[in-house]
Amino acid sequence: MTDNTIQGKRDPEYLVEMSEYLNALANPVRLQILSSLETRPMELKEIAAITRTSYENIRKHIDKLLLAGLVRKDAGMSSETMTGIHPVWKYSLAPGGMEQIITNLSMFSKVPLMITHRDLASQLSTIRKDISTQFGVTSPCLYLTTGPEEGKIFPLNGEKIPLGRVDPTDMSFSKMQNSVVMLSPEYKSVSRISRPHARMYHGEGWEIEDCGSTSGTFVNTEPISPHTRRTITDGDLIILGTGNMSARFLFITD
Repeated sequence: MTDNTIQGKRDPEYLVEMSEYLNALANPVRLQILSSLETRPMELKEIAAITRTSYENIRKHIDKLLLAGLVRKDAGMSSETMTGIHPVWKYSLAPGGMEQIITNLSMFSKVPLMITHRDLASQLSTIRKDISTQFGVTSPCLYLTTGPEEGKIFPLNGEKIPLGRVDPTDMSFSKMQNSVVMLSPEYKSVSRISRPHARMYHGEGWEIEDCGSTSGTFVNTEPISPHTRRTITDGDLIILGTGNMSARFLFITD
C-alpha cells in the first residue's frame, strides 16, 4: 500500500457507499461478467452461457453491476435466429470500466480505515487480489486502457524502463521486451522506443520522466515538464501523447 493516505473526517455515508461498491465486486461470477464484457456488448443469454449461470441469476448479478455504475445497458439487435432478428438489451462495461474500477480501488486503499472498519479493509484487499487474478494483472505493471492493444499488461522489470512505440529500424529492442514498454505502430502520438517517449525509474519508489517528446507525457491529465522526474503512485493514470493515437495506462503496484 502507498503511504499517501487521505486524511480528514471519515464520512459514515461514504463508508456505506464504499461497502456497497465493494459488495458489487465481491463475487466471482460478477468479476467473470466484467471480464467478458471487456471484449464486446452482450445480451443476457450470451452472458449466462459464458458464465454457465442461470438466466435468472445473471439478471440479479447484472442489476448489482448496473447500480454500481460498472455496466451500461443499451438497446441493440439479437443475433439471427430461426424466428429472425429481434431488439434486445445489450450490456457493456461502462466507459473506462476497468480504468474506473482499478482507480476506485486504489483511492479506497488511501482512505485511513480505523479498527472498526477492519472487515471493510479486509474486503478491499481480497477484491484487489480477485481483480488481479480475473484480469491477469501482475504487479507492478502498466495496464493499457486505450487503442488497438487495450487491455494489454506490461510488467515493469528493472530500475530504468523506457516507454515508446515500436521502431522497425531498430531491432535491438525486440530482444529487450521484458525491460521495455513497447507499443504497436498505431499509437502514432507516442515517440519511437529508440528515442523513448518517457522513462520510468524504480528506486525507493516509482518516478516517470518525459524524455522531451513532441506530444508530451501526463500524470492524471496534468502535463509533466520535459526531463523532470515526477513521483507516481498506485492507481495513477499515465498518458503518452494526445488525441486518438495516444496511450493511456493505469499504473498498478499493489
